This record gives sequence, structure tokens and C-alpha cells, in this order.
Amino acid sequence: MGSAIDLFVTYRFLKLLTTPFQKTEAFKLGIIDKNGHRIMQKGVKKPEVELVTAQQKNAYTILHKLVFNIKKLFAKVPGLRTKVGTYAAALFLLKDTFKEHVEDPRVFETEFVKFLRENNIEFDNSISEEVIGFGEVLPKGNYVLVNDILNKDDEEVSARKGDLVMTFEDQAAVDTVLGVDIFPVIHIASNEKIFVSLDDIEEEEDDS
Repeated sequence: MGSAIDLFVTYRFLKLLTTPFQKTEAFKLGIIDKNGHRIMQKGVKKPEVELVTAQQKNAYTILHKLVFNIKKLFAKVPGLRTKVGTYAAALFLLKDTFKEHVEDPRVFETEFVKFLRENNIEFDNSISEEVIGFGEVLPKGNYVLVNDILNKDDEEVSARKGDLVMTFEDQAAVDTVLGVDIFPVIHIASNEKIFVSLDDIEEEEDDS
């Protein structure tokens, strides 16, 4: 039974990953725009289309939102070479959200790597020189986001490139995705916990 569920979730994951936004049911129903962003009412943080009917709810589930987030990251990194760390935090949200629903939560990592290879996309798993520490512990302190980060409870990205995040103490990694360690940090502007890889942050410059 478990393997059957894994196969179904894997199929849905790959189907969403490879389907252009404009061909998804969510786009056709006016839930997302052509770039995969949730369409919001002007001037307020409220969706233009509320998920009321079964058709609407099935067209935009938590799986859709998390996979669409990965697809939007692809759009920001054009070309045939990509840095694994860019996607690690997004894949962690998928893995963490569905860990109770699949037999092996690593299925998302496996299928993502397979997807990259089948599309002749090279991936770089080296750690950039700007990265703090080397994966075992994220030292206590303030950091600056160098990538947008999604909080799965939000409709759109709330933690953006350039925002400050912090840790109150040295943080151990909560998981490893694609060989990249994932750490919890506090997004200062929203006071929410988000998850980042070392490729998502850099040390805040000291102005003193």
C-alpha cells in the first residue's frame, strides 16, 4: 500500500513539475497567473478567487503550492546548470509536509534529481565561499537572505531576498536534502520561523 501511495504522489509531483503554469487547472480557474503566483485582490492581501468548490480546492492544494514554488525558482535560475542549494529548502517543505503520507519522504529528492538529469540540467552541490560554517551548525547571529523563501502557510513568498533573519543560538540542521543541510531561522519582519540552506543566506555586514 505504501509503495502505491509513493507512486501516486511521485506521479503528481512530476506532473506538476513538468506542466507549464498556463496549462494547469489552477491557471484556467483564475487562481494563479501565468508565472504561478496566486492572484490577489488589488490593495489587499486577499486571493482574487477563494477556494470554495471541490474543483477549485483540487486545483490548488498544498502540493500544488509547494511544487509551483520550485517551478518559480527554476524561472529565476535560467540555463542548464543549477545550484542544488537553491532548491533544498523548497524540497524540504515538500518532504516535511508529506512525510506522514509517503513510505519514503526522500522520494521527492530522488525524483527531482532524476528530473534534472532527464532534462540535461547539471547540478552543482558545491558550497559557496560566502557560506557561514560548513553545515553542521549555523552560528547564532543575524543573516541576510540571498533568495526568496516560502513559508508554506503563506499564499506567496513573505521572506524576500535582502530580508534579515536570525538565530538566537547555534542551530543544528533539522534535515539534509540533496546533501544540503537545512536550518530553522526567524524571519525578523514577520517573526515567523522559516527554513533555509546555507546557500540562502549570508552574514549581515557589520557597519561599525
